[in-house]
Amino acid sequence: MTKANSDESIMIILHQLMHLSEYQAMRGLEQMDLKPGQAGILFWLGREGELSQRRLAEKLGITPPSVTTALRKLEAKGLIGKEGDPADQRIQRIHLTEAGKEMLGELKRIVGEMEQVIFRGISQEEKLLLRCFFGYERESDGGKGHERNEYLFHDGQGTPGYEA
Repeated sequence: MTKANSDESIMIILHQLMHLSEYQAMRGLEQMDLKPGQAGILFWLGREGELSQRRLAEKLGITPPSVTTALRKLEAKGLIGKEGDPADQRIQRIHLTEAGKEMLGELKRIVGEMEQVIFRGISQEEKLLLRCFFGYERESDGGKGHERNEYLFHDGQGTPGYEA
């Protein structure tokens, strides 16, 4: 490592990585006609199977009315479905449709491509260390992982954002 590289601020490096990943994510989402928050919803539903609107809002760190807007758009595109909770019909359970699962697969492919670009030259061990630094820790739980900050790492890969 050269002196210039070792003197560069970690914040500047993180900012550059964030800028690059945001640019790549927005480009990919635009091609898929999705907003960042909609992608976040698809990631959470892919991970959890189904969630109530309130729980989804909690996971995303946004208000339930903001989730409503995004859910309407996703439902109109045929990417999610809603069903009443058998135990409490006031609660709507939200889940991915087959089209939503296909879209999530495409999102994961894009995230994988972004990771290849951003983390080129970084070993698997270094990536795991980064996850530890940013709040994602692997514990002796069968490799499932434990998240201190569930808003940072969704599906172990990150979330594009929270806009509806």
